[in-house]
Amino acid sequence: MIEPEKLSVTVAGEIVTNVEPRIGYVHRGIEKAAESRTYQRDIYLVERVCGICNSTHARTFVAAVEKILGVDIPPRAKYIRTIALELNRLHSHLLTLGHACIEMGYDTLFQYFWRDREPIMDLVELTSGNRVYSSMMTIGGVRRDLNPDNFSKIQTTLSELQKKIPSYRDTYQNNKSLRLRMEGVGVLSREDALNLCCVGPVARGSGLDIDVRKDTPYEAYSEIPFKQIVYTEGDTWARMNVRLDEVEESIKIIQYALDHIP
Repeated sequence: MIEPEKLSVTVAGEIVTNVEPRIGYVHRGIEKAAESRTYQRDIYLVERVCGICNSTHARTFVAAVEKILGVDIPPRAKYIRTIALELNRLHSHLLTLGHACIEMGYDTLFQYFWRDREPIMDLVELTSGNRVYSSMMTIGGVRRDLNPDNFSKIQTTLSELQKKIPSYRDTYQNNKSLRLRMEGVGVLSREDALNLCCVGPVARGSGLDIDVRKDTPYEAYSEIPFKQIVYTEGDTWARMNVRLDEVEESIKIIQYALDHIP
């Protein structure tokens, strides 16, 4: 990881025998800079915490400001925010899965994941006007409405990706080289995951049945049915499979949101 930390590892063949972590500050002074800016300008600043998961940071910030100001969000905006967040999750998971493959020398599957991430990035641009930093979130709602004429384009793109998931599972989960490099590697027990306050796919890969979208629903998540993905093995294999399964769940969430948007 380029910005949050540096891990210097000592290996004996394939076995990591020692790790020396150097933890940095991922926010790069963002918290301090936010103190001297307006709420509206801070939205674009907090997106820069992470380009890949920018919508999550922006949504968290505007939600805090809305709570301070006592602002209510229109139902349609909640659905649009949910769609933006799940598009963000989709391309983030595809990026991570692809990176995992290339780090293990499986360049072909890396190319497949990133090839199919591109149409999702196109949808981010279609809905927000921006390709990476979507800047959809604003105080009181969203910066842009969704154009109903684009609904069919979004549905078609998601359906095409959905059709490829079985082949991904077959290629990814039945590859002996990948399994050897991930199964039983980097095991994080359920107890350790709890003690370290893990969240997201890391927590769910260690058997923790937690998901803020279900435990403390926000935006339109309380109105959208979806499956919570949990694996109990706690290894790298489990964490990657959580992400692979969540790709399909994100597609279903977006499809449901489009069909039921107010």
